[in-house]
Amino acid sequence: MADTNRLNKALWTNITRLKLLAKSGETVPFILEKHPFDDEEEEKAAAARNEYVIIGRILPESEIYKESAFRIEMKLTLQYPQEPPEVRFLTPVYHPNVEPNGKPVNNSKD
Repeated sequence: MADTNRLNKALWTNITRLKLLAKSGETVPFILEKHPFDDEEEEKAAAARNEYVIIGRILPESEIYKESAFRIEMKLTLQYPQEPPEVRFLTPVYHPNVEPNGKPVNNSKD
């Protein structure tokens, strides 16, 4: 249970930081759409699955992408923040470092 409490505290802190990125003037604005603390039932279901899901939109400011918004999904396990989240694009992205399923290309040299 201590691990879950530590996860919840770290996750709550980082979700609060994500919410702050929706303010105008941020380098890369982020709009949070869904997180495990939206409602109590979702939080309980996420804890039962040992997986927390966050969905949001990145609004890039760079010249080539500034007219776009990219929806992403982040999945976190109970090992978060020691283990990084699994991230994938829900919006189709045509980029050499993104697979057709929206996940980053694995460039590790195992």
